[in-house]
Amino acid sequence: MINLKTIALLCMATLAGCATPYDPVQVRSGIGADVDLDALRPPSGVTYNYVLESEGVPVPVTMSLKSRRLGRTNYTYDGQMTMVLPEAENLEEIAKVLSGVLGQTDIRVRGNRLMIPVGIKSDNRFRSASSNIIGDVTRYTPHDCFAVLGECRYTSTDRNGRSINLLSTTTEDKGVWRSKTILDPKAKNPKIPNETRSSVYSIDKNAVLIDMYIFRKSGANRTVFAIKRR
Repeated sequence: MINLKTIALLCMATLAGCATPYDPVQVRSGIGADVDLDALRPPSGVTYNYVLESEGVPVPVTMSLKSRRLGRTNYTYDGQMTMVLPEAENLEEIAKVLSGVLGQTDIRVRGNRLMIPVGIKSDNRFRSASSNIIGDVTRYTPHDCFAVLGECRYTSTDRNGRSINLLSTTTEDKGVWRSKTILDPKAKNPKIPNETRSSVYSIDKNAVLIDMYIFRKSGANRTVFAIKRR
């Protein structure tokens, strides 16, 4: 799966560069596990705006998502990711390259900005069935275990049909959720690199994401990615 840092590095080929400072972990608290998340029914037509940050990436990135209720527990959150490239040239060519990398996504160019369509298909608890927020479209079965206390198993499948079986363990304290996701030791994951992903996040009264930090570790490689509501 391609991630935000990879996208930014592709764009940086034409950048003079002006690095955005990276903040330490700051997650605003939200609702906790004492709330009956299954009873929530988020409203349609609400727009959520975010700033995306990845350590070492000098490209400013924002994202907007608008909710749409399709059924009692079925929702979509569709919108766009905007990357500002003030010193870039040949943005049309960059857009074509990214479009191919992201599965022929229709990327638009406006001035010095790239606008990439993004979206989530989720349930009423903001548990994703599919998403392309941090890269290519990925499907989750039965969902991505977002804000599910204790152990939760799921399968992640990319656009090419490659599946990974994962185990997520989640706790919550004072409105801040913490999850650790690893390869499921009880499932088969042939030729899949052993990666540990930890996240710290919060959700609002409708279980929609407020802030999230994702820490990934694979061997000696470590990355940090953040989504912060504006």
